Amino acid sequence: MRLEIIIDRKKQVSPDIMAALEQELLKQLGRHFPDIQVRVAGGSNMALNITRASKEEKELLEELVQEVWENAESWMPESNVA
Repeated sequence: MRLEIIIDRKKQVSPDIMAALEQELLKQLGRHFPDIQVRVAGGSNMALNITRASKEEKELLEELVQEVWENAESWMPESNVA
């Protein structure tokens, strides 16, 4: 199973945040799907792609990704900007 999140470069999300999101997704989703591959990268559009998963697995993955994003304060690196 593969999960790919593409974040629009215009949103100016730092590489540190994308790496932290990828690591948190691997940690959280790996509990349910040990074989999952996760990729978070910049691109020209926002996208969430899930491959090699059943409809039910896709629905669960979407819910779990939403939960991880909503709990960003627990995994997002602290900003060095004062």
